[in-house]
Amino acid sequence: MKKHLLSTICLTVLLSACSSSETRKQVSGDFSYLEVKEGEMLKVPEELDAPPVSNRYELPPVDANHQIIGPEVLIHSPRLVLPLVSGSHVEEGSSKAKVMFDQINDAEALDKTVWDTVLAYLELKGIGVEEFDRENNTLITDWVVSKEELDESWYEFSGDVIERAKKFKLTVDVAPHGRTASLSVEKIAYIDENGESQLAGLSPFVLRENEVNFLNYIIQEYDFGLRLAENQRIALIRDGFNSELGFNPDGDPAFIVDAEYANTWPRLLLVLRKMGFDVIDLDQASGLMFVKYNGEDKPWYDVFSDDGLDLEKVNYRLQVQPVGERTAVTFRDSDNQAFEVKQATDLFSVFSDYMAESNLDI
Repeated sequence: MKKHLLSTICLTVLLSACSSSETRKQVSGDFSYLEVKEGEMLKVPEELDAPPVSNRYELPPVDANHQIIGPEVLIHSPRLVLPLVSGSHVEEGSSKAKVMFDQINDAEALDKTVWDTVLAYLELKGIGVEEFDRENNTLITDWVVSKEELDESWYEFSGDVIERAKKFKLTVDVAPHGRTASLSVEKIAYIDENGESQLAGLSPFVLRENEVNFLNYIIQEYDFGLRLAENQRIALIRDGFNSELGFNPDGDPAFIVDAEYANTWPRLLLVLRKMGFDVIDLDQASGLMFVKYNGEDKPWYDVFSDDGLDLEKVNYRLQVQPVGERTAVTFRDSDNQAFEVKQATDLFSVFSDYMAESNLDI
């Protein structure tokens, strides 16, 4: 019994050693169909009429340089472009290594964001740039060298390592409205392990695999950069911002927050909640908030404190405006009249304390 089990294990190991990563991608079996000759046309005697012939099932001619038959047919799934980034997608039915990005950061042009990501990835991987035409939105990489260890017999502990080199052309195409851009990758040069240029001889499957893999690495870097920037932004908002009394661009008394508009807006929602305001409606694009004062949010055990701010429990408006790298917050009454200097001053101490408080919760 033990002898039989040992033989089975050895046979399994030997069989697994016979296949490599390359052979597992190829069809196997009988390729006798490659030897089949085209049948002759039906010969009709001269004294008989030839039957009608239809070309319904006639196969179109195949370019001899692109014939993929026999063992050259690959059976593994083609590489897919992975649109991991928020707002990214691929074109339906497209066979190119191409991904579409939508504008999600209005702070800079979309093509700049894409190119900054590409250059950051190339620098991270130590890949040089042979040519960068920023005006025409194209970049050609230097040689990208890949190393691969050859599959050896199961009883050998090390195998030979081969090197191949590739060059890629990256193209960014920006839509006329500037809020959508595509990034495509094209393999333009290839040197095999023997030092010979073999780009023309590569199968379209391998060509696509190389191009899509390279593109997916860049997409992953793009996604990582966005997530890192968002995490840093959240941490910055949670730490709080300093503020001071001042005036908005219209000359009305306002609270000047030492933070950009995009960071002040979500922080302001937390501050208002702690101050006792409920947000009824808001529009970040126009910088308007409609709120109602219901009393400052105090712990249940804090029964000795006053009722909160010296404000009537009615509706108010807030106007939020970017002022360079800072933000002006103006409190207004229900008639859209800005608070007077004294009223704004009385409110400022509570506002500034909450705005600067670290790790403010709701």
